[in-house]
Amino acid sequence: MKRFDIGIAICGGGVAGAVCAGLLAESGRSVALIEARQPQWQPPETDFDLRVVAISPGSARILASAGGLALHNPARRAEYRRMQVCAATAAVEFSAQEHGLDQLGWIAEVPALQQAQWQALDRRGQVHILAPARVDSMELRADSVRLGLDNGQTLRAGLLVAADGARSRLRQMAGIITEQWHYNQAALVTHLTTETANDGIAWQRFTEHGPLALLPLPDGRSSIVWSQPDGRIQKLLAMDEDDFLDELNAHQDSPFGSGLSCSDRHSFPLIRRQARRLVHQRLVLLGDAARNVHPLAGQGLNLGLADAAALAEVLESWQPNQDPAAALARYQRWRLGAASLIASGIHAINEIGHGPSPFNTGLMGLGFRVASRLWPAREAFVKRACGLDADSPRLSRS
Repeated sequence: MKRFDIGIAICGGGVAGAVCAGLLAESGRSVALIEARQPQWQPPETDFDLRVVAISPGSARILASAGGLALHNPARRAEYRRMQVCAATAAVEFSAQEHGLDQLGWIAEVPALQQAQWQALDRRGQVHILAPARVDSMELRADSVRLGLDNGQTLRAGLLVAADGARSRLRQMAGIITEQWHYNQAALVTHLTTETANDGIAWQRFTEHGPLALLPLPDGRSSIVWSQPDGRIQKLLAMDEDDFLDELNAHQDSPFGSGLSCSDRHSFPLIRRQARRLVHQRLVLLGDAARNVHPLAGQGLNLGLADAAALAEVLESWQPNQDPAAALARYQRWRLGAASLIASGIHAINEIGHGPSPFNTGLMGLGFRVASRLWPAREAFVKRACGLDADSPRLSRS
């Protein structure tokens, strides 16, 4: 049985966990990254993965600081300079130029982002990577955390970061309670070829069945995310391609014209989760282990990357032989408050827009008309969504 000591152990090598490892190692920390599966590298000629996310300008800065952005193939991401959100006959539009930005964000594949960050960790050689490995046991002590791994290794760390996903095993082992909201909805995802190429617009409409988003891909197609009741999703998945396109075109009315063809269709359930606390002794939650949000605003991974940057910031002066309570308390106040505000806002918008009455869509449209005329509100929204407001981590703003 092999045992070794480490300053900070991170369980979960997804994008947020791997970025956290890179940021903490860059600050001189001794870091171990524990991951159950080695990432599968994508050949450059493969089609774009259905698992795509929006990356804000602030998140791009965090990725760059962790070293992964430079290794991410720019041909595998698409920038968007405009965003249009429609409800009923009203719409609100945001332009990067009018807010002094080069772009509002990028659409990128999750596997490609993870691959690039792992390559950055491998090149720098500052992080002890334990993969494949799973945590079998966890003992939280006053001065350290003891972990037993399924490969027979034991590890002692001054701090343990749980970045092991929405169903976090470490969160459950620590007895941290989560509040859950089952939307009884799922999101259908596919890649759509339209009459006109999508040249950089993130477009979204609140349909009678739920929000529909068309997000730009590098080849001119759009990645679709259509949130709907579970029953309708199953019917859409069972349709042949022509019938599905007819149903989609009856609802989308996008600037890109009708959908002509689509890739394979898949779906995932929509559940809102929020851990009641982000810290338990020397255990801290990060990313999806801390919360899940509805995908309509594209904030999921951005919140996780902000967690990683915030944790690195509050730990700047902490040493493994010291009590981290004060630093972790600051992290919990900061990230629990900021993320809960965003998650609650997304939840409210979805509930209003998904209501069965035309009144709900009309109310949303009225809100868009008002928002389109209020510059301070638009500017505040863009700064928050782009990770550039005063509450964002320093790495995000710098």
